[in-house]
Amino acid sequence: MNIISSFREDTQSDKPKPGCYEWWYFDARSADGYTTVIIFYDGNPFSRRYIESIERNDGKTASDFPAISISVYKNGIPLFYSFEEFSPKVSFFSVTSPKGNTGLSHFEGKIKNGQITYEVTLNQKVANGDSITGKLLFTSANFDFGLKQGRLNRGQNDHTWNLVAPAADVKGNLLITGFRNHNIHFEGMGYHDHNFGNEPMRESFEEWYWGRYHLDEITLVYYLMNQKNHWNKKAWVIDKDGLVSEFDEISITDSEYNPFGLWSARKIEFSGNRTTAVLQKDKVIDNGPFYQRFEGRLLLNSDDKLSECRGVSEYIKPERIYRKLFWPLVNMRITYPGKPHWVQKNPRLYRWTW
Repeated sequence: MNIISSFREDTQSDKPKPGCYEWWYFDARSADGYTTVIIFYDGNPFSRRYIESIERNDGKTASDFPAISISVYKNGIPLFYSFEEFSPKVSFFSVTSPKGNTGLSHFEGKIKNGQITYEVTLNQKVANGDSITGKLLFTSANFDFGLKQGRLNRGQNDHTWNLVAPAADVKGNLLITGFRNHNIHFEGMGYHDHNFGNEPMRESFEEWYWGRYHLDEITLVYYLMNQKNHWNKKAWVIDKDGLVSEFDEISITDSEYNPFGLWSARKIEFSGNRTTAVLQKDKVIDNGPFYQRFEGRLLLNSDDKLSECRGVSEYIKPERIYRKLFWPLVNMRITYPGKPHWVQKNPRLYRWTW
C-alpha cells in the first residue's frame, strides 16, 4: 500500500489492465445531523458487469465501468440512496486536473487563495422516482501532511490512498424529492480522498477498515488494511495548522456477524504520545454481504482533555464481492446501463434494500 497526500496527484490514473479501479470519495456531516457520502468511480469494483468482463477476458478495462454512489442520512437514518453505473460515453475523468463526471453529476478541485476547493454537483434520479440535485463546496487548507510512504509509482503499487483533504468546511444545498421531500441547507465538516488500485481489490487485501472523525480543532483519520494476514494499521490526528501526530498502537475488538455472515469489529482503540482514543461504531447505516458503513462515537483524551464527536466509519471484505450467491442482492442496489432492476422501480421495495 502506498500512502500520499497530494492535490496534484488527484487526477485520473492509467488503468490498462482489467481489474484496476479508481474512485474519488467525498463525505460531509452537518451541524444538524445530516451526513452525505458521494463516490465517483472510474472502474466500479463492486460491479457484476465488470467482474464478468474480467472473467471473460473481453478486453474491457476500468473506464468501461464508471459509476457514482450517493447516500444521504439524517441522524443515521437513510433519506436517499443511489448507485448507478454509466456508459463511458457520458463519463469523464481528467488526467491533468482534479475533475470528473458520471452522467450529470460532477466534481472539480482548484487551488484558490491558498486553499483547496472542491465543488461537487449532484443531479441524480432513481427509477423509483427519487431524485437529488444540489451543490456542495468543500474548502480546506492546502497542506502537505507528510504522509507519503515510499516512492509513488502507480504502475507497481497494489493500492494507493491519497488523503487530499482530511478536514474541509462544507457548505451548500441539497434537494431530495420523491417519496419524501427534503430541502437541506448544508453546513458542516467534510473529507475527501482518492483511491487507486492496479489489480482487483481481493488480490491486494483481505479486509479494510477506514474512517474519519472531526473534533473542534483536530481530525482523526484511520486506515487499517489486512494484506495477506499482515495488518497495516495507520491512524493520525491532524490539526488545523497541518501538524500530524501518528498513533503508536491500534487494536480492533468486539467483532460480530451481520445478517449476511460478514464478521467485523465494532470497537477500535488508539494510543499515542499523550493521546488515546476509543471509537465505538454504534449504528450500522449501510449493511451488506461485503461492505458496511457505520456512524460512530469517538472519545479522545489528549493531555487529560476529553473531547467527543460523531462521524463515519467503513469496512469491506472484497473477496465476498465475487460470491455469486450475493449477486441478486447487488443487482437490486446497482443500476446498470439499460433497464433498471424491477425492485428499483418500486418505491417501497427499493427502500428495503437500503
